[in-house]
Amino acid sequence: MNLFSNARLGINPFWSAGILLVVLQALPVLADDEREIGWREVFVTIDTTFEGIEGHENHALGLMRQRGFAFYEDGDVAKVNAWVTFERVDSETSYRGYAVYRFSDGATKVGRFTGSGDPGGTQSGEFTFEAGTDHYQGITGQGTFTGQGFPPHGDIYLDVSGTYAVPE
Repeated sequence: MNLFSNARLGINPFWSAGILLVVLQALPVLADDEREIGWREVFVTIDTTFEGIEGHENHALGLMRQRGFAFYEDGDVAKVNAWVTFERVDSETSYRGYAVYRFSDGATKVGRFTGSGDPGGTQSGEFTFEAGTDHYQGITGQGTFTGQGFPPHGDIYLDVSGTYAVPE
């Protein structure tokens, strides 16, 4: 069957090719809406609950609240509040939590993260943007982080990079 035999079926091959070209040209535009983002976060721990697990030496669970600042590559700065749950086995800690970034204009971004590391050493993990307000309304995105923890209280800095998109 050749391309022009579809004309007998009521399908105009030139219209079909034209529609296909329009659709294919639109696809890269969607990807172009995604932007790169990078920043450094610095946190101090303001509250920690830490409970050892009975019968499991060097194994504990905890909840931590942290406050700090995020310094963005474009010069913007945000206050950050984070809520972290963690599990520590020997010197390795895995954690997950949420962070709210509040900018001077009142806009916010909410991120969810998971990570692991030595409490006094290297940290690494992943994040996902889950929500936002004002010009970050509908934000989506993801990325990774690495950083350094400082004992004994869980203070930390993280270098974060990823991509995000906000609907227009």
